[in-house]
Amino acid sequence: MTRLVFRDFDEFAEAITGVDGRFIPTARSTSEWWSEAVRPGVVSLQQIQIGSPTTFAGDGEPGRFTLGLPMTDPTQIRIDGHFLESDGFITLHEDQPFTFTGQDVVRWAGISVPQDTRLVALDLLNNARGGGPRTRSALPYLERLRWVAERAISANLDLSEPASVLAVEEEVAISLTHVLERSMKVQDRHVGRPQFSRSRVIARTLQLIEANEGQPLFIDDLCKATQVSERTLRNIFHEFFGVGPMRLLKVRQLREIRAALLRADPQRDTVTRIAARFGIWDFSLFARNYKALFGESPSRTLRTPPTEVKVRSSLSWLHYASKIFIDDMRPAAHPHVLDSGDDADTPLVIQPVDSFPLRAKN
Repeated sequence: MTRLVFRDFDEFAEAITGVDGRFIPTARSTSEWWSEAVRPGVVSLQQIQIGSPTTFAGDGEPGRFTLGLPMTDPTQIRIDGHFLESDGFITLHEDQPFTFTGQDVVRWAGISVPQDTRLVALDLLNNARGGGPRTRSALPYLERLRWVAERAISANLDLSEPASVLAVEEEVAISLTHVLERSMKVQDRHVGRPQFSRSRVIARTLQLIEANEGQPLFIDDLCKATQVSERTLRNIFHEFFGVGPMRLLKVRQLREIRAALLRADPQRDTVTRIAARFGIWDFSLFARNYKALFGESPSRTLRTPPTEVKVRSSLSWLHYASKIFIDDMRPAAHPHVLDSGDDADTPLVIQPVDSFPLRAKN
């Protein structure tokens, strides 16, 4: 089995079968980002490793049903702001946007089949629609599916042999059917007083970020747009994305500059010119933050030989994230403080995007 190792996060995202989306790494990588995949017949089996803490926004791939199975501890993974259970996984269809947040290295197995496949009963696939991607099933059947997927991916199958292809398809179909027959969607329940709309808060924040692309934003700008306190805004972003809003802005900017550097021609482009296109004005601070996140200087990235994959979607993380969070435009019950735990005497930390220090948590 060939393992493909990636340095370009967009290229890595586009190599994932059954999912469309984009990553933003939120801390320096401690392991490689890699993918292993086989396609026996109409089944796509893939194992990926995400080599750093990250946030992902994406959607199911059109025309396919995909089951995402954590191969590392699922209880350390957040989907749409909620931790997975030990018997948890995700199911994805087209037009089912979601967010993923991991605070460590994470491995996933993906089992993807055409939506109109005959390998699995259509009612089972359709029952997996709606209610969000988080799903639970009987743990022994999940472990069996993990074993089948990992074995098929690592077995160096001769896919020119029809018998081998048929055997894998049948084994995957049986294991997938058992998991889906015993599956149930997770219903989110809030304990205590009613919750305000977190989706509305994030939607308004993303709208402000998009409207001010390349311009400095401040914490109080975000708080005014969302009508929540700084503490509430930070808590919501940590819940969904693993970092606060200002750090998310910074790492998103650095990731997009890295993508531009990887695709640039070092004979014609310079780091300064590329960084300036993204609103960078303090280049020494930019270089320090860049190296802290990616473990190398921007100039080294620029000198990296380009990969063969050149054609990529122009859709950004913000595009996918904006599909998930809808501003319902309902006025807040208390326009300035929506959480009784907020401390009104806590001063706002107001810093422009380009001067925001890179650290583990903000």
